[in-house]
Amino acid sequence: MAYEKPKDYIDVAERLMEFREKYPTGSLQRKGKIEYVEFGGQSWVVYTALCFRTPDDERPGMGTAWEPVPGKTPFTRDSELQNVETAAWGRSIVAVLAADTRRNGIATTNEIEARTGKPVGAPVESKPQVDAPDEFIGRVLAVKSKEELSGLWDEATNGGFHVSAKPTFTKVKERFA
Repeated sequence: MAYEKPKDYIDVAERLMEFREKYPTGSLQRKGKIEYVEFGGQSWVVYTALCFRTPDDERPGMGTAWEPVPGKTPFTRDSELQNVETAAWGRSIVAVLAADTRRNGIATTNEIEARTGKPVGAPVESKPQVDAPDEFIGRVLAVKSKEELSGLWDEATNGGFHVSAKPTFTKVKERFA
């Protein structure tokens, strides 16, 4: 089942803009080294970011994020470090109280459940998974660019057959590595 991002979610790009407006001399910096760890039978890249409001900020916000390596989709694979860095930046901006993650501030679990009528984190109905048509698999095998492959992945996701087509996508993506 797919999980739906809340409509009032503020993404990291918007948080960065808000941070720059509030703190024009501020900066985001990595804390320590980038780490690669094994946890729960999975490899992870770990990144900690510091958010300085001013060059002499004595109490910067700190945010840490983990991303699986390799990434779990054709679009996160080979971009794990960029993804984890962005996530850590977003967390550090929130930690220093320079931006929120939601447009309406922070809501309690009870408030969210009362408004939506669904438990927080409940799965959202998604399209049933079906097998990828042979004709579609042939189109994937014949792609000539990463961009074309990306477009076909979107088509597979919208058609509900991305799971059965994933091994083919993974194999074809290796051509463009």
